[in-house]
Amino acid sequence: MRSTPPTVAERAMLAAAVQAFRLGAAQTLTGWPVLAGRCFFYVLLMIVLSGLWDKVAAEQVAGLARSAPVSAFVLYVGATEWITLSLPAVHLKFEDDIRGGALETHLLRPKPYLLQAISQSCGSAFVRMLALGATGLTLLAVSGRAWPSPEAFVFIAVLGVFGTVVGVLLYALAGLGAFWARRTLPFQLIVQKLMFVLGGLFAPISLYPPILRGIGEGSPFAAHLYWAGIQAIRPSVPLFLAGLAWQALWLVLLAAACAALWRAGVRKVLREGAA
Repeated sequence: MRSTPPTVAERAMLAAAVQAFRLGAAQTLTGWPVLAGRCFFYVLLMIVLSGLWDKVAAEQVAGLARSAPVSAFVLYVGATEWITLSLPAVHLKFEDDIRGGALETHLLRPKPYLLQAISQSCGSAFVRMLALGATGLTLLAVSGRAWPSPEAFVFIAVLGVFGTVVGVLLYALAGLGAFWARRTLPFQLIVQKLMFVLGGLFAPISLYPPILRGIGEGSPFAAHLYWAGIQAIRPSVPLFLAGLAWQALWLVLLAAACAALWRAGVRKVLREGAA
């Protein structure tokens, strides 16, 4: 049975998404001083956090030695910070456009605003991931720490890309709150702190108590950070497939949630105007 070919409208939407992705990548490359500053911040952050984990190793904290070498935990934090620092502030774009009255102009255009905004953010994130990834590999080489296995690099890269898209969608949800609130900062802070805790930004959630670990592993925040980071500690095909499954689930659910909030917000603007 042959699949139905894409319609003209679907091809137009795909083309618009690709153009927006390229635009986001080009804008990030054009602002290379900002990108360089982000890479420098990544280096400083990893120097501090690696020192923290080395201190933990010196104190011989119970349970860590049985879990993995402490150097693996440094690589874990390097992977999660790589993803976190790659995220663009898409929530601020939504806030500016919705609160500033630019949304009405976008609604008059044939290209889908929501898809373009998210695609543009993904393009920006992709360039940041390349720059920060190169920075992280250079820092690892200079540090003299043991390198993870080749398959670990592949698993981290694949799960990191999808995890970053999950993060973009989480921030997009926070930004769409601008339809109902004048500032998206409270929503963004809630999402960010949940990334820290349930995503396991600084320590893997496999170290958490069983109940909190179960909640974390099934959350979109673990799909954003944990499943990519854990490959630096325990690279394995089963964990990789589990991470992909959770990421696929949350990509679908978060995309649907963004679409639903967008439709509800546009109806509100058309009926009442921006708050």
